[in-house]
Amino acid sequence: MDLFSKSGYRPWRNFDWRIFLTGLILSLIGLLSVAATNNPSQLKRQMVFLVIGLLVFFFVSSINFRNFKRVAEVLFCAAIFLLIVVLNMGHTVYGAQRWLNLAGFTFQPTELVKLAMIFMLAKFFEQKQVKLDTILDILPGFILVGVPFFLIYKQPDLGSAIVLVVIFVVMSYWAGMKPSRLFMLASPLLSILALYAMPVYPLLSWSIYLLLVAAALWLCHFPLLDSAIYFALNFFSGLFSSFFWNSLSLYQRNRIISFINPDIDPLARGLRYHTVKSVIAVGSGGFFGKGLFHGSLTNLQYIPQQHTDFVFSVIGEEFGFFGAALTVLLLFYLLYRVYLGTAQAADDFGRYLSVGILTLLSFQIIINISMNIGLSPVVGLPLPFISYGGTALVMSWLALGLVQSVCMHRQTIKM
Repeated sequence: MDLFSKSGYRPWRNFDWRIFLTGLILSLIGLLSVAATNNPSQLKRQMVFLVIGLLVFFFVSSINFRNFKRVAEVLFCAAIFLLIVVLNMGHTVYGAQRWLNLAGFTFQPTELVKLAMIFMLAKFFEQKQVKLDTILDILPGFILVGVPFFLIYKQPDLGSAIVLVVIFVVMSYWAGMKPSRLFMLASPLLSILALYAMPVYPLLSWSIYLLLVAAALWLCHFPLLDSAIYFALNFFSGLFSSFFWNSLSLYQRNRIISFINPDIDPLARGLRYHTVKSVIAVGSGGFFGKGLFHGSLTNLQYIPQQHTDFVFSVIGEEFGFFGAALTVLLLFYLLYRVYLGTAQAADDFGRYLSVGILTLLSFQIIINISMNIGLSPVVGLPLPFISYGGTALVMSWLALGLVQSVCMHRQTIKM
């Protein structure tokens, strides 16, 4: 049956204006930042996409979020199909094949996949009802994440692929998976690091690590089948660690190497150029910044991709510590409002949906700002609501509209 409101109930009474206004202010900061890069055509396009994003936000907010559960499979399959199309017919920029050209506009299906996967995981965890004790219980979730992960990884887009994994882990924890199970899900990565990244005695380190994994599986009383699978995953992950490393693109390996070992490029003329210039730009802004259109590094375009991945460096240089801190506070206030929406959800599907969106926004915010100030490797993740990019901006507003729908329809009932 369709979902209707209680008698006399008006969903718009629960409209959270603070979520909307915070997102709008952040988008306006994004427009100012794009304007600072002195590219009028990009500014106009971003303004158009902001209008589209706002229309999408209000449209999605007005729909009862539970109706999306019915079309979750359709959206997910459509998103996977678009990823396959991208790998065969996609537009390549800077060595990455991530975009489709549609009527003069470029569309990035990866952004759609993130939300489509959240729909599917929310529906999956709602049906599981906290039955996540064995690896077989979580296997369908592995498949839901694994298929888009592989397709996005092949583009290559390691940052977005990692986003899918983080969303899966957080939603699994929220759905009731024990921390010990979550650790074992992530343990193959540690196996790779133990064998391939240890500077001294890597084989000995890996052997000790495998013994610790075996001990942990025994002490935590994992089922025999689960123990065998987790240990095999750790063993073969380490055994084929060089294969995994070489499967990364050259620029991805360089970004990781330069982050782990900055001395490999001490003058920042190659591998560390982006990061060092971004850190300089953020630091040179002082407390109040150099003023709009007066940032030397921004105006002379010393920083590649300063309107997308490195937009926070523009804010730091032109608006200073005050502007950067205000932006960070607004971003985290928005996350706080989304968290409150999660707490107010009337059912499990709404909670899982909000948690997935909260994780998506949080991870991208933290990683983007961290890489702009040199605290994480450079990955291609936009700063939500602020970075230039039509697909990312519209999808951010779509995600916020879903959270708004959860807040507005928390008192609806099934008739």
